Amino acid sequence: MGLIWIAAIAVLAVLLLWWAFPTLARIAGFLLVIDSLLAIILAPARSIPGRLPWLGLGLVIWLAGHWAWAFKHGAWASPIALRIFGLPGLRWMIPSSTLTFAHDDTW
Repeated sequence: MGLIWIAAIAVLAVLLLWWAFPTLARIAGFLLVIDSLLAIILAPARSIPGRLPWLGLGLVIWLAGHWAWAFKHGAWASPIALRIFGLPGLRWMIPSSTLTFAHDDTW
């Protein structure tokens, strides 16, 4: 019976992560980017070497949250994320359910 409980908890954790990850990742990534940018602006001598990796990590977490949201819902939650994923290096990562909205050459 112990193995069944472990499997049930693992499945429950995966379902909870699938439900909460897009929103939590977008919020956490945004807060990490804002914190890093404020630290770099307010104290550049101390923050530049140490905060740049945190800034990059925040951006990656924010983009992962937007990608998961688009994959899950079939639409982009932010036009900024749509534009970033429309760039040539990231275009291949666009979920197929959003391809009709992903690239606009009119601008």
